[in-house]
Amino acid sequence: MLFSDLWQCRDTTWQAAFIRENLLSLGHGAWQGYLTQGRGLVVCEVGATDLTRLNWRQAVVPYHLQYRPAATVYPYLKSRGLPSDVLDHLLKVLQTYTPEREMLLVLNHGAAIEVDWFQNLAIAPPDCYQQVCDRWEEFNLTPESTRKYRSGEP
Repeated sequence: MLFSDLWQCRDTTWQAAFIRENLLSLGHGAWQGYLTQGRGLVVCEVGATDLTRLNWRQAVVPYHLQYRPAATVYPYLKSRGLPSDVLDHLLKVLQTYTPEREMLLVLNHGAAIEVDWFQNLAIAPPDCYQQVCDRWEEFNLTPESTRKYRSGEP
């Protein structure tokens, strides 16, 4: 399990490639979740079988995003087998991270789980949200995501 924002400096794993190619959607989910449910984290279930041999610039990798508000994070991650010391640290981060500039992400692929805390994003979650809303036709997100941003609603 990785708990850092170093992915922006390295590009050796499928996780880094996935995040790079889907950052706008992930940031959109983080900001929309924060606006509607408060502090929490984005959980991303990745559906492809073999992620090590993909051409990430061309392949469409199926995934499902879900926002978990703070009250549901501990039981969810405990059920995924994260050790208590990691959970305790993550809960502290959950209470202190800056949603306007940072994002917490859980990537699931089969039995594998990775937790990332992005502190120095090139595009902040509110900007990801705005870009997705402005370019809605380019994104294939769930129907729960709407273009309410322009009307001032979360």
